[in-house]
Amino acid sequence: MNNIDQKIITLIDLLKSRGDLKFSTEFCDTIGIRKQNLYNIKKGSNHFTTEHISKIITNFKVNANWIFGVSDEIFIKSITTKKERPETIS
Repeated sequence: MNNIDQKIITLIDLLKSRGDLKFSTEFCDTIGIRKQNLYNIKKGSNHFTTEHISKIITNFKVNANWIFGVSDEIFIKSITTKKERPETIS
């Protein structure tokens, strides 16, 4: 299993421990793979594709830089734009 695959397997465990996922099959359904494919990825005979990684980033708000080992931040932090900031009275 390569480093990226290992990071995503770690992510699945984290999402389950946080209660965001109940079963690995929910993760598989979300990114469009079968449970058997996940098993093969864990064994090292298959790998997550760029399409899978894109779906993971989008659906689980994961920081792509974390997946590729550039950042320690797992999840994307919300960025508040000027329009979204609450108005304050001075």
